[in-house]
Amino acid sequence: MFTPSEIVAQAGQFGGADLAQQRGTLAELAQICQAWGAAIATLHTLSTRRLPASLAPRPRVLSPRRLMPLMRDAAGGSGYAAVLEAYESSPDLRAAAIEVDQRWTEQHWIHGNLSASTVMVEEQPALRVSFLDLESGGLGDPTWDLASAVDTITWLCPRWHAVAQPLVDYLILGYRRAGGPGRLYPAIQAVRALATAIWVAESPQERTGQEAQEELELWLDRARAYAARVGWLMAVA
Repeated sequence: MFTPSEIVAQAGQFGGADLAQQRGTLAELAQICQAWGAAIATLHTLSTRRLPASLAPRPRVLSPRRLMPLMRDAAGGSGYAAVLEAYESSPDLRAAAIEVDQRWTEQHWIHGNLSASTVMVEEQPALRVSFLDLESGGLGDPTWDLASAVDTITWLCPRWHAVAQPLVDYLILGYRRAGGPGRLYPAIQAVRALATAIWVAESPQERTGQEAQEELELWLDRARAYAARVGWLMAVA
């Protein structure tokens, strides 16, 4: 793992409040998302020649032989059981995982664990986005970070009382303008949505059992919808 001070300095110093605590108008949230996209691109385009490099862990969902036995031990009717059933009953999801594994690259610095709690937003003296837990990153596929950011926005939007797509568009705009190398494709978005479903299944919930189940099903449906597009739509952003 790495903790080079140069990466922390270029990605931004810690401060402000995390992404989950942000509130504001659609225009204000769009500015944050665009700045976030630019910050991700800054990390992805850091030189790998002058810094000691280690590989970022591949997403655990790409190692079903290790992950799925643990999920099989979960009680019937649990969130884990629902994720396992979705994965094993969908050839499209399994094909998506294989495609992501085959296309995975290790040429760029990535965060590897972008979420609402690892993204910090400072608004004074100027808007700036930085990251926590950079030590869990390394060289990996920048598209994973981009897909993770899209899922995070989608997860946050009901809490923000906002529509996700315009904010995703601003994230991508900031990322592209800053020269980010990642390019989304359906398989990686399917696998990322499946990983988010696992996170929902294992996270403490402050909602009723019915609400938690509905959120889990939403992410599984999202994963299946992206997986159904594997092979005929190669790029979506």
